[in-house]
Parts: sequence; C-alpha cells; structure tokens
Amino acid sequence: MSKSQLSAFLAKVTADPALKARVDAAADPDAVVAIALSEGHVFSPATYTRFSRG
Repeated sequence: MSKSQLSAFLAKVTADPALKARVDAAADPDAVVAIALSEGHVFSPATYTRFSRG
C-alpha cells in the first residue's frame, strides 16, 4: 500500500509545478512525507527513500 501511495503522490508531484517546488525544497524525507500527508498520501520516509532513488 505504501508503494502505491508513493506512486500516486509522485504522479501528482509531476503534474503540479507548485507541489514539485515544495517537494524539491524539502529538507529531508520526513519533510516530503509531511507534504504527502497534507495531500492525502500516506507512506513512510523509508518507503520514499527506497522507491524514489530511481
């Protein structure tokens, strides 16, 4: 579930330049997770780190 939430969030980030700017400015994975939570997506910092490395 976390990976699907992350995928959905990253798709939203790609489509929204303002959201992308917020994520790009995030200091660390915890900050990205907080942004994602505010957008309705739930995943852990570890999930973000593991699956966003490309």
